[in-house]
Amino acid sequence: MTTKKEQKLLYSVKEIFDEKDFLKEKNVEFYNIPHYQRGYKWESKNVEKLLDDIKLFKESEGKFYCVQNITVIKKENYYNVIDGQQRLTTLTILLSYLDHKSMVHNKVRFPENSIRKFTNKILNEIITNETSNFYDQFDNWQSFLEYYPEYDLQDIYHIFEVAVSVKKWFEREISNRESNFKVLFIDKLLNNVKIILNEVEGSQSEEKIFGNLNSKRIPLDGSDLVRAILITRVAREEAKEEADLKNIIFVNERRIKLGWELDQINAWWSKKDVKNYFKRFIKIKSEMIGDNNLFNEILYPINNLYLLYAEIQNKSILDLDLIESQNSNTISLYKDIIHLNNVLQDWFDDKEIYHYLGYIFANQNKNSFNDIWKLWASSLNRSRFIEELKKIIKTDFLENDDLLDYIDLNINWYDNRKDELIHTLLLLDVIESVKKNRVKLPASAFKKSLEDIEHIFPKVPKDKNNKEIVKFTMLLLKTGNITEFEYDVKKLEKQLENDDFKNEFLKFLEEKASEIKINSIGNLVLLHRSLNRSIGNKSYGIKRSRIISYHNEGKYIQPHTFKVFVRDFIGNKDEDYIDSEFWIQKDIKDNSEYIKQQINNFFKIELLCQEKD
Repeated sequence: MTTKKEQKLLYSVKEIFDEKDFLKEKNVEFYNIPHYQRGYKWESKNVEKLLDDIKLFKESEGKFYCVQNITVIKKENYYNVIDGQQRLTTLTILLSYLDHKSMVHNKVRFPENSIRKFTNKILNEIITNETSNFYDQFDNWQSFLEYYPEYDLQDIYHIFEVAVSVKKWFEREISNRESNFKVLFIDKLLNNVKIILNEVEGSQSEEKIFGNLNSKRIPLDGSDLVRAILITRVAREEAKEEADLKNIIFVNERRIKLGWELDQINAWWSKKDVKNYFKRFIKIKSEMIGDNNLFNEILYPINNLYLLYAEIQNKSILDLDLIESQNSNTISLYKDIIHLNNVLQDWFDDKEIYHYLGYIFANQNKNSFNDIWKLWASSLNRSRFIEELKKIIKTDFLENDDLLDYIDLNINWYDNRKDELIHTLLLLDVIESVKKNRVKLPASAFKKSLEDIEHIFPKVPKDKNNKEIVKFTMLLLKTGNITEFEYDVKKLEKQLENDDFKNEFLKFLEEKASEIKINSIGNLVLLHRSLNRSIGNKSYGIKRSRIISYHNEGKYIQPHTFKVFVRDFIGNKDEDYIDSEFWIQKDIKDNSEYIKQQINNFFKIELLCQEKD
């Protein structure tokens, strides 16, 4: 059963202002705008958009147009308005023009002993006063100031401009429409335009709540508004369809279930791995309310779902208009949102789709979520969708319509093909992770961020200290790249203090190390910078030991990187292979061939499908 608070979440404009309805129920006489509130800021364009929206709204049973929320706190015989004074003031102006001055007179007040005293006067002594002839008397700001020179204030100017804009809008509309347009508009405004009223406890500090509403912590978020609209409308629409049930019982029970379903969805989107994964899918933004997002996806993760829904509706921004535009069939809207959520959960749980989309959205900007959604909708089945995703991924690995050459060891991937190198290493992680019994990649692993490109066989340490140069020399001696050595290793560090000797010796090392293709793809991996910089130019054996220890401690190592350092790419193809403590040219060549094989096999399914087509 729904609570009284839930049942009274939404109030019509008539209920908000009529002293016989909401105000009487709450024992309240008026809405007070506290001194800490900012002044009235609406302009002509704002009120004209509101009027256009209400005009276009088609009322029917159970449908309403929502002008968002107001937040209030109860005092003795009035409400202090913490948020929503712009909407309340605008509605007051609008109703005063529509011959309902008595309904709104003195219902919105500003403190007399403050800077807003003239705001209070223009609203309650001039615009809503039954004896005033404001709308006929003044056509422009200058004529108003001639009569009321002391009212030359910014707040008053905005109120005046909005009031005149309301008058001009109706004059235009009435001249082009049937004579009862105004009567029908008034009825729609009073009964079908609703406000979500957020009443907070009186024990809370008003200034703190106001600060929250106007900072990054908005208590009533766009998701709350969507929730209220969905729960209210869907239940009523379904009750109408189920004529054999007692409507009031059905509506209450359905609202509970709808609320539970939305809570479950929000709980799933609140998971850290879910939020981190899907945030790269989202390209559009929320509507801004002041300096804040109306739909704050950080505080209310379900807003990520609403952002993605807005994108597949071809919207460039998520606002409440998207929800309001579905007035004719809120059930369909709700089903569409649930369907989208279910598909996204399926994608997240599907190992292949999860990894392929993770790669695409982390590394390619040319495909929007809407593009992928259309691709999914047009695919005959899951397998076909996966094939299409591979085609998208493949565009990163083509050169003149052929796959990149991974075998040529003379290609300098480190200096000349860094983007292709990173994409290849990331895709190799994906290929490894989609295998059975492999753990899913975390969302952060789909893009290079805190990883260095590590040379397994190190570069010549030109910029290192002399001890590092000696260590590198010893490595070349052990790997056999230096066979005859005319220098005394014990004296080498001292000799390197001579700059001329050092320069000549580094040239000697470069010549001997040139046989090792250190910049070919078979010698390069991604490694977290903290680990990489801690192992520096150490030998392969030491690096491997540190990486295995790091992995055994439960820390993340890129799957391809780990596979390379444990030489898992060798397999059983070379029965005479000896697991040396050194990484040599043969390892680089074997790893390059393994990379080519993995990339070719990954796109093999796609190639077969093209042959069938």
